[in-house]
Amino acid sequence: MTSHAFDRIGATTRQGLVPPQRRPARVPARAAYSPWDSAEELGLHIRYAPLRDSWAWWVPSRRLIVIADRLTRAEERCALAHEIEHARFGDTECRRTSAAERVWARRQEDRADEAAARKLIPAVDLQSTLHWATTYEEAAQELNVTEHMLRVRLRIRRMELECLDTSRTAG
Repeated sequence: MTSHAFDRIGATTRQGLVPPQRRPARVPARAAYSPWDSAEELGLHIRYAPLRDSWAWWVPSRRLIVIADRLTRAEERCALAHEIEHARFGDTECRRTSAAERVWARRQEDRADEAAARKLIPAVDLQSTLHWATTYEEAAQELNVTEHMLRVRLRIRRMELECLDTSRTAG
């Protein structure tokens, strides 16, 4: 797997916008995933509220996603995609009072992050961005996602590549 400058610990910096000359020309080969369209297809309701401790909530009893009204467009896109995955998986509200409930809640969160990351960042877009981006911030900005969602997608990609390497050596 190719190593990138932002794979090293501490390589992420705040550098502002990516200079236009460094951006590759976009080829509109297919429509990008829209969590708003996906929510509509699933019959989910979206409301905005001044949330303080969270970016979004899934309220299964009302088929409602509540999104914080203070988010950037990329944050909103990622939060909505994440909550839609909770809806798709039929996740329920977690109490998190016992150790087992906390473990299950963490698994639900990870599963929703991974499914959302796969939809938000197609492998081909990830690969083309990794060829020129030097920081997580640059790559996330280009892909219209948060750095967290980018890191989740990179972790998935690393696991996929490790599985491919293992199958080649074992087979």
